[in-house]
Amino acid sequence: MRDGTDFPVPDLPHGAVVTVVHGAWGTSIDEEDTRAQARAVAESLMRLGFRAPVIALGPGLEELKQVRASQPEVIFNLVEGLGGLGRRAHEAALRLEEIGVPLTGVSGAIQEIVNSKCGCKDALQAMGLPTPSWTLTGTGITGDDRWIIKPIWEHGSLEMDERSVVAGSEVAEALAERALRSSHAHFAERYVAGREFNVSIVEGPSGGEVFPPVEMLFVDYPDHALRIVDYAAKWDSSSFGFHHTPRRFDFPERDRSLLEHLTRLSLEVWQRFRMEGYVRVDFRVDETNQPWILEVNANPCISRDAGFVVTILNSGISYDQLTLRLVQAALNKNQGIKGARDFPHTIGVHLKV
Repeated sequence: MRDGTDFPVPDLPHGAVVTVVHGAWGTSIDEEDTRAQARAVAESLMRLGFRAPVIALGPGLEELKQVRASQPEVIFNLVEGLGGLGRRAHEAALRLEEIGVPLTGVSGAIQEIVNSKCGCKDALQAMGLPTPSWTLTGTGITGDDRWIIKPIWEHGSLEMDERSVVAGSEVAEALAERALRSSHAHFAERYVAGREFNVSIVEGPSGGEVFPPVEMLFVDYPDHALRIVDYAAKWDSSSFGFHHTPRRFDFPERDRSLLEHLTRLSLEVWQRFRMEGYVRVDFRVDETNQPWILEVNANPCISRDAGFVVTILNSGISYDQLTLRLVQAALNKNQGIKGARDFPHTIGVHLKV
């Protein structure tokens, strides 16, 4: 049961229970993807010799009784939201931690901070790390510089399309309009025109292992089209963006310095946030080659076709090796809430928006 990883931890007994928990709710494309992710992880765990019951948590968390009854040695946490709300994902982690067995991924306390894009940006700014300016109301924002409207808590580019990018003078109106028609809270972030990268990190025996940066390309986009990976590009197989945003893994020598910079920033994010398990850091790089951190994605999707997984597989690690590494990382970590009390007091200002 040591398929290519080198963690110095005791083996779990053959047939040990690793309970897979997710929070898919409804029938949207991204929720179905969460169910597919849970099936893929469970199948991998069973190939590794574990028993892997899959339990879906509803919005009331009554199914926690089933999780306890499964008598898990480890809980594999794939909860991305509760009742269709990403803002509640950390609630599941906090309650799962109370069961008292190792839990994959970050603690609920850290997840609450980074799952809020505004809370995450507060933290990044307090740490002196580069992130674009943002506003909750648009008050005082003027001019023709472009801004992008994003949901604060929801991920997967939910409710994002070309209409999400507006001039500075339109930000306040756009946020007010979005508040009227959406059940999700939104904010506006200064739009960074340029290249888009993400960097994946997986916990190893001596800390976070940073994998090579990956670039999202915008192939054959018309000159007037915005280069953003919106909801359609991620989820709608009939859309132009879905078929014209491939990933790039190989780079010319002239990008070496930039790639090293992205790697350093990502490792600093891992260390400063006291991350555990696995993380993906998303960047935009402007025309001066300055990277800007957009998001820190704790417990990113690990469906077989997810960007995070494709990056790991491209580095020569199999899906089963990745799954086992995450289980082993959970076994090794301190189950207490790490690091949250050490963050600057300004962090968390937007968490309850």
